[in-house]
Formats: sequence, C-alpha cells, structure tokens
Amino acid sequence: MSKHKCIKVSSFGSLQHFRKEDKPKNGGKRCLDCKVEPTCAYSAKKIYLDPKPESAIFPMNAVCDIEDTGTSYYYHLKKEIETGPYGKCVYETDNNVCDNQVVNFEFDNGSTASLTMIAYSKDMCQRKTVLYGTKGQLQWDDFKDYSIQHYDFLTQNFQIIDCEEENPGWGHGGSDFFIIDSFVKAVATKDESYITTGPQASLNSHLLTFAAEHSRVSGQVVDLTEDSKLESVNVNVVLSI
Repeated sequence: MSKHKCIKVSSFGSLQHFRKEDKPKNGGKRCLDCKVEPTCAYSAKKIYLDPKPESAIFPMNAVCDIEDTGTSYYYHLKKEIETGPYGKCVYETDNNVCDNQVVNFEFDNGSTASLTMIAYSKDMCQRKTVLYGTKGQLQWDDFKDYSIQHYDFLTQNFQIIDCEEENPGWGHGGSDFFIIDSFVKAVATKDESYITTGPQASLNSHLLTFAAEHSRVSGQVVDLTEDSKLESVNVNVVLSI
C-alpha cells in the first residue's frame, strides 16, 4: 500500500457521548469525590487506582511525569488523580475530540482501506489490523499477543507467526522502540537504508489527516489528486483548528 498514493478520503465522526448533557445525574466534578463514582463505568478511580497497580505500567505511566514513576509512583499517581486533569469527570472536560470516527481511503491502484476509532471499548489504546488480499489475509492485534495470523485461501491453512522475540513491546505495540532503534543504527553505521520513511512520508500522513478532518467537518469526499486543491483544504483546516 505504501507504494500507492491515496486519491480520495472521506470521514464521519462526532463527540457523541462524553458531553455534559450525558453526565450521570448528581455526578461530581472529579471522580474521587463523586457520589455516583461506584456506578460510573468511566471512573478514573477504577481505571487508574483500583486495584492498586504493582508498577507504573500503561495507562498509569501516562498520568505521572517520567521522574515520578519510581518506587513512590503510586503516591504521585493518586495525587495526580486528586488534582490533575486525569481525575476530572470525563463528562466535564473541555474535550472536543471525536469519541467515534470512521475514515475511508481509496488508492490509485483501486485498493481501499478503512479505519475505525472508538473511545468506549473493552480494549484501551489498542490497534487491531486486518489486511485482506486476493490470496489470503493477515491479522494482528497489538498488546494482546505478539503474533501475526495468516490464512491462505487456496490451502485453507491457518498459520500463527510468533513475533514475541522480535518485539520488545510497550509504546505503540513496540513501534516506538523500532523507530529509535532504526535511527540509532543509521547514525552509528552511516547507513540511511535503516530509515524507511523520510520527511515527505511524514508530511503526507499529516496532510492526509487534515484532509480526513476536512471531510468530516464538511461532509464531502476529498479528492487528493489535485495538489493545489489539497493544499487549500489543509490550510483551511489548520486555520479552523
């Protein structure tokens, strides 16, 4: 897919649930002093403090500063929930980001892709990827396990490819590690081939995101085949943000 250019993008989404008008009756401003906290599924107390985590793993380590994730991290974690933004009622924040969204892409070779983001789910900050080809399909679920599932349409053979030894885990399913690892290797060996994507690829991904947001706001399919039109779309979206 990376060799082919995205030519059209459309998106739908909204802030559907985490709004003040959907706040539980008699709910407080903060989770730790809220009367309805025991019956709230999105309580910060349930998510970050109960049961007491044994170490500063995700998502707890996202709440505290990196220097506060040592042996006394629970003290800092509780303090942040008591006074910081993570302890605010999710229905009372100034959030204006979609809590549900779909984005559709069409590429210049006729292939398509879709992305679904949902805030209310059993899995937290996890990505599930499925690639459908003409001869089979690949499936991967980060954080759940370090394996790729492959199914061959012709032989009907199902194979699980274990990647645990190659994947150190953590940040973004291990991607954070490999980005830094590739950069260090490239610098150490003076070999640019370790860097598989450059500034242009990063810029294109951002432009694509801006185009998706323009589509969501305007309700129109965005045509990316006209560069001048794309630049105009992205400038307008940036200014509106």
